[in-house]
Amino acid sequence: MKKIVLIGIMGLGLMAAEAQDTVRMSLDSCLRYAHQHNLQVQSSVLSQKSSENTLTGAKMRFLPTVSASANGGLSWSESTTHSASYGVNGSLTLFNGLSNLRNYQQSKVSAEQSALKVQQIENSIDVQIISAYLTILMNREKLSYQQEVLATSRQQKEEGELKYNVGRILESDYMLLDANHTVSEVEISNTKLTIMDNILALETLLCFDERTVLEVEGSDDTLKAAAYTIMPRDTMLAQAHRTMPDWQISEMDVSIARYNVGLAQSAFMPTVSLNAGTSYNKGSVLSDNPVSTINGGLNTSLTLGVSLPLLNRGSSITQLKQSKLALQQAELQNQQTQIDLEDKLDEMYINLRLALNRFRSTEALMSAYKASYEVYVVKYAEGAVTTVEMLQQQERYLSALNDYLQSKYSFLLAQKQLDIYTGKEIKL
Repeated sequence: MKKIVLIGIMGLGLMAAEAQDTVRMSLDSCLRYAHQHNLQVQSSVLSQKSSENTLTGAKMRFLPTVSASANGGLSWSESTTHSASYGVNGSLTLFNGLSNLRNYQQSKVSAEQSALKVQQIENSIDVQIISAYLTILMNREKLSYQQEVLATSRQQKEEGELKYNVGRILESDYMLLDANHTVSEVEISNTKLTIMDNILALETLLCFDERTVLEVEGSDDTLKAAAYTIMPRDTMLAQAHRTMPDWQISEMDVSIARYNVGLAQSAFMPTVSLNAGTSYNKGSVLSDNPVSTINGGLNTSLTLGVSLPLLNRGSSITQLKQSKLALQQAELQNQQTQIDLEDKLDEMYINLRLALNRFRSTEALMSAYKASYEVYVVKYAEGAVTTVEMLQQQERYLSALNDYLQSKYSFLLAQKQLDIYTGKEIKL
């Protein structure tokens, strides 16, 4: 019975493994996939389509309205009367205070702004994806170093056990070697769990199906700080002005507010409309006498109407004042946005330079501590240093290694974030 249960469990495990699809993706493919599947991006695309539909509706307001009608009737008195009429009517607004034109202009700006907001959301999602992707690469690189240390600690533990058994080292030294090996195994396990968590976070951003497993492609782990250069600040700001949608979105808010003022002003102007129609009437009377026919004939009309608003309890004046205040607020907000964006880019630029400097310094320290640790490992094998001294040097190396990896990938994240805002191709 136990064998049957075990076979069943193994079978379910194999079925679950087969049901999962492993997808290997580069950073570029992750970004492109997110632009198609991320829910925030999809929602912004729907908002863009809604704005485009509103623009289409604004265009249609320039067209005339046309309607058709048909009526028929039957009445009884001393005789039975049957009547019918058919007609077509049309109306065209010739002038309404430029309301249609301003509404169209405002809708056009709103549609263009919606397209920029899609790009804005994509940029935000790109930064999150790059951060998650680089975190995975950082922990994978950290894992490779930890595995090297584990191999060394395993060898030291095995050799220490032999030395302890023949009385060449103290029990406390062997316990330190054994504990160091255990700690190395635990740290590797923790790093693997962290990578799993990082991958789940990236899958969430990509909106993966729960049956799909993501595997990220690696990068060149031999990248050196000396290989990187930073563009001048003025060049960075100029490129960001051209490619970063936030600037234009803020300016378009002012344009939309300005068109709202124009729409409010239109309420004080006359409306001129042209109306035309044609109809045909006919009827018949049924009695004891032969049927007599009543012909109404064809009627055609063409009228020109003018209406001028005189009094609407001050609602138009109030709306105009409110729209002018909203325009002033939009202009102030635009000025503040311009300042904030420049401050943000300046801060990012400074952080990028600081990150590169830190990358360079931690790279030098890590290389020095690694070389020192390797020497201590050899000296320890030869009995020239104590167990405590060797393990202290290992701890210094691992600490320097962690600082190096943190600074390296922090610099890469800062660089890629600026690449997004300055319109550069995102690649590792």
